Amino acid sequence: MKKLAKVNKIKNSDEKTTLEIELNKIEENILSKYASENGLLVGVTFFDNRLLTAKQQAKIYALLDEITFHTASEEIDFKNKKHGTNFKNEREHIKNVLKNTFCEHMKIQKFSLSNVDQTTASQFINYIIEFCFRFEIPFHEKWSNLTDDITYFLYLCIKYRKCSVTGKPGEIHHVDAIGAGRDRKEYDHTKSRLICLSREMHSKAHNVGWETFKDLYHLDGIYLNAKQVKECHI
Repeated sequence: MKKLAKVNKIKNSDEKTTLEIELNKIEENILSKYASENGLLVGVTFFDNRLLTAKQQAKIYALLDEITFHTASEEIDFKNKKHGTNFKNEREHIKNVLKNTFCEHMKIQKFSLSNVDQTTASQFINYIIEFCFRFEIPFHEKWSNLTDDITYFLYLCIKYRKCSVTGKPGEIHHVDAIGAGRDRKEYDHTKSRLICLSREMHSKAHNVGWETFKDLYHLDGIYLNAKQVKECHI
């Protein structure tokens, strides 16, 4: 059961924070149902009330531009997209569809991009980026301009086997080498930093060495947990 509560008073001490909360009346039989020998234990979720930044809003619309350009029903000049009424109408339709599916996926109320909080905006950006990976929407802009969550982007590159440098089809590179003679099926891939690179970039990483390659492209491998390793079929 979830209830929305208002915090009326906050008291901090060296070891704990005490919150005095107020919420709509809950019947005694409901309270007793959730009580245990340790009393009534509840979880606390803090809502981020800071509005999305101009930078986040720009990223969202840049991503929507990419999707609209590659799914438009008629040929569109990408550089002049903002002058086309049809482009704006199609982008608005795509935005609404993505917002609706995102809200259903997250089980949250619908929101407006004019006043959504920063956390939801960040999650929505990641949702759109994964949509682009799933449906192979290429980026005109440099990918680092489209997300602040570089780790998540690198994870998606691994999951969808896209080169983190070029965007071309890629393969998994173990930054921390497995070692000759090791069985990759038995190896614990959570122990090594991973990155997805095209065949060309993969060869280059081996030839120049990882430290040089990392400095050239400002990228590093990431660690995956066991669940992510399984999701990525490694």
